[in-house]
Amino acid sequence: MEEDKSYMKNVKNPTIKKILEKYKEIALLGKVNALLGWDLNVNLPMQGGAYRSEESAYVTELITNKWLDSEFRTLIEKANCENDLTLEEKAIVRNLNVATKFYYKVPKELIIENEKVTSGAFIDWRTAKEENNFKKFQPHLTKIVEIDKQIAQYLGYKNNPYDALLDLYEPELTAAECSRLFNGVKRELVPFIKKITKSKGYNDNVKFINRQMHYPKADQEKILNYTIEKMGFDFSRGRVDISAHPFTTTLGTNDIRTTTFYSEIDFRDSFTSSIHETGHALYELGINPEFASTPLEGGVSLGMHEGMSRFWENMVGKNPHFLRFMTPVFKSIYDKQLAGIDAEGLIKTFDMVKPSLIRIYADEVTYSLHIILRFEMENDIINGKIAVKDAPEAWADKAKKLLGVEPKTDSEGVLQDVHWAYGNFGYFPSYAMGNLYGAQILSVMQKQVKVDQELAQGNLQPIKNWLDNNLHQYGSLYFPTELIKKITGKPLDYTYFTKYIIKKYSEIYDLTSS
Repeated sequence: MEEDKSYMKNVKNPTIKKILEKYKEIALLGKVNALLGWDLNVNLPMQGGAYRSEESAYVTELITNKWLDSEFRTLIEKANCENDLTLEEKAIVRNLNVATKFYYKVPKELIIENEKVTSGAFIDWRTAKEENNFKKFQPHLTKIVEIDKQIAQYLGYKNNPYDALLDLYEPELTAAECSRLFNGVKRELVPFIKKITKSKGYNDNVKFINRQMHYPKADQEKILNYTIEKMGFDFSRGRVDISAHPFTTTLGTNDIRTTTFYSEIDFRDSFTSSIHETGHALYELGINPEFASTPLEGGVSLGMHEGMSRFWENMVGKNPHFLRFMTPVFKSIYDKQLAGIDAEGLIKTFDMVKPSLIRIYADEVTYSLHIILRFEMENDIINGKIAVKDAPEAWADKAKKLLGVEPKTDSEGVLQDVHWAYGNFGYFPSYAMGNLYGAQILSVMQKQVKVDQELAQGNLQPIKNWLDNNLHQYGSLYFPTELIKKITGKPLDYTYFTKYIIKKYSEIYDLTSS
């Protein structure tokens, strides 16, 4: 029998011990619901959506009842008055105060209604995207926005209803703070992008991605398995499947599911998205196993989680030193497709800067602008400055202003992401926050690990070990603001990211310093 490593057995405080006993039921039901969500995306037949909506809503009701249990609530109130709690016990109480805020303030009926609406919305979003028909999804989005506005009102906020939604994904984050950080990114990167695209020898054509070439799924799987094993992904504790939109979900300490997708005319998409999702998985796999089924399990925030996934995707996977190491691997599989292409050619294609319409295909430099677009859209929609019916036109206008490109269809514009179908208003900023976290963490790691030298040798283990020791293991023990200070000694600062981008791409594009 597997050894019991749960934190529960080490707790001495009787109140906290009772809380953890009750919380474990919530954690188990949450993972059952996560399994239903995983199956919805990976296996569910098209006609199975309606019944799955009822199943998910039922499990959500069970979870909600557990959160609202009067004895559980009394225990949490008592714990808030306890003295001499350990660091871990204080964090448990803090995390429960944050989590229960949603359940204690938002009516149970609204929580269940939200689950029903979003489960049904996913199916019609998928069809609307395939048919390029926003009006098919519009009624769902209208209802979702109405529900999110109600949730914000119940949660409460000081200045902006959108702040209440941001706080659900990134504790204590506000629209004002997002604007401060994101305006700094725009100020630095918008002119730098123009400098790249106007530079001598700039070429946005990808020579080796010949649309007549074929990159078989089986070959891509070989490369992905090789790469994510080097990253430290343990296939005995996780698996990789296929879905329309890549994602990662945690079903247990030893059951982490990731998904990817394959384009048989361009192998880069599956390569980078799989590294991204494995970054999420490594975070979960590296958390102290004693935190399982407690409020300390799981990554502390979506922003920090995206910090890890985008760190691996861009600062490792697209690092020129690592791409030079991977070139012989790529060419051993794609000998005909990559004939005549050297490492420097591969670097230029993986790290090519080209303002584009689709977020998940965006390059590292322009990606944050895609997120800023979505942040501004969400903030305006929640505050009534943009009507849902006008979302496609507003999206197109912002894309033109921020990225210099304009979508011609709903599918390449407002319908491209699944997040709104899930009701996840407030989620998108975490991607850009992740860029900022990742760059600031890298700046410290580089002082302790010879990152570029290790990547040149294809040695990813020292990087994973450093992250396990300095970040992963803590799970949700520290809030993001505390954790970034603990790791780097400073609060979050966008300039680490902009300096990283400017240095990396000035070298790739051989730009003279301005």
